[in-house]
Amino acid sequence: MKKEAYLHPHNIDQKNLEWQNELVRIKTHFPFSIKSSKVALLVLDMQDIFLNEDSHAYIPSGPSIIPNIKKLVSTFSVQKSLVIFTRHLTSKDEQDVMFRWWRNPILESDPMSKITNMLDTSKAKILQKNQYSAFFSTDLKTFLQKKGIKQVIITGVMTHLCCETTARDAFMNGFEIFFAMDATAAYTEELHLGTLRSITHGFGRCLPTTEIIKSFHTEVL
Repeated sequence: MKKEAYLHPHNIDQKNLEWQNELVRIKTHFPFSIKSSKVALLVLDMQDIFLNEDSHAYIPSGPSIIPNIKKLVSTFSVQKSLVIFTRHLTSKDEQDVMFRWWRNPILESDPMSKITNMLDTSKAKILQKNQYSAFFSTDLKTFLQKKGIKQVIITGVMTHLCCETTARDAFMNGFEIFFAMDATAAYTEELHLGTLRSITHGFGRCLPTTEIIKSFHTEVL
C-alpha cells in the first residue's frame, strides 16, 4: 500500500468541508449532542511508532492531527473532563493473531512504543491495549461507567483500525459516539473516508475539532 500525506496544516479546513459535504448525503439528523459532564476524550495510540518518519508503521498524516488533539486535550483539561490515552502493545507470540497478521510486534521495551511527548498525558488515564478496540480485554467500559460517562469522542490512529473498532465497540456498549474527523488519521484518504462514511451511517457523529470545541463553549454560555 502506498501511504499518503492526504492531510496537512494547510488543507485541513478544505478537507473538513469536502468530508462534511460527503457525509451529509448519508445522514443529516442525529439524536444526541455533546454534554461536557458526560463525555470522555479517547486519544488512541498516538505513539512514536506511528508518528516517526523512521518507523515502518509511520502514518504520513499522523503528525498533522497532533495540533487538533492538543486543542481537545486542553479543552477537556479546562472543563475538568475525562481524557484517556491508549498505548497499543502487541505480542511476538506466533499464536497471537495480531502478530501473525502484522509480523511486527509493538513491544513495551521498544522506545518507539511510547506515547509522543508532543501530547500532554499528565492529567489523563493511560490505558494499555493489545487489540484494535480499546474495550477488548481492558477495564475501559467499567471505568467509564463508574465515572458516569455516556459519550466518547474518538481521536488518534489509525482511523480505519483502532479508531473505528473502538467507536463500534463503544456504540455496542451503549455509549454515544463523536468521531473527530480531523483528529484521526489513516494511511490513505480512501481508508479514512471509508470509516467516516461507516460511522456516520450507523454509529455516531463525525465532526471537525472546531465544532467539538464550540459545543463545549456553547454549553457553558
